[in-house]
Amino acid sequence: MSVSLPPGVEKPLKIGRPRTIRTDRAREIFMSVLRQTCNVSEACRTAGFGRSAAYEWRHSDPVFNAEWLDAEDEAADYLEREAWRRGVEGIDKPISHKGVITASYKEYSDRMLEILLKAHRPEKFVEKIVSEIQGRGGGPVQTQEVNPRDIITGKLAGIAAKRIAG
Repeated sequence: MSVSLPPGVEKPLKIGRPRTIRTDRAREIFMSVLRQTCNVSEACRTAGFGRSAAYEWRHSDPVFNAEWLDAEDEAADYLEREAWRRGVEGIDKPISHKGVITASYKEYSDRMLEILLKAHRPEKFVEKIVSEIQGRGGGPVQTQEVNPRDIITGKLAGIAAKRIAG
């Protein structure tokens, strides 16, 4: 995937030890790439700083954090649109004969549709597991409150009685 940089930016920033990474240019590049790819590592590489620096910046700057969340949402919207396209519109797959593409066919992704339906209509499309536990004879399960100390004391008393008798 080719990443397009913001207007006026011709190439990624060089990675090094700059005085500060928190420049408007670095922010703009980082957010642009994150918005397109939803990939923090790629955004950091292109902007010229490391992941830990990005997360420190995010933690200390509420505006940067808000921009980051917005960029991730926008990227997720793009990914969702792409999943929809593959499921509904399909993608062209080439047919080749003797190394030459002779035709193509549409391939649709049922899995993409399934994922989208589960996300948007979970009440209808997410699998639900229902378990029932029954007591003896199909009746209700009988419960009883027990003090663990009483159980241990009873077992120790039984062991002591066996030793005395034995």
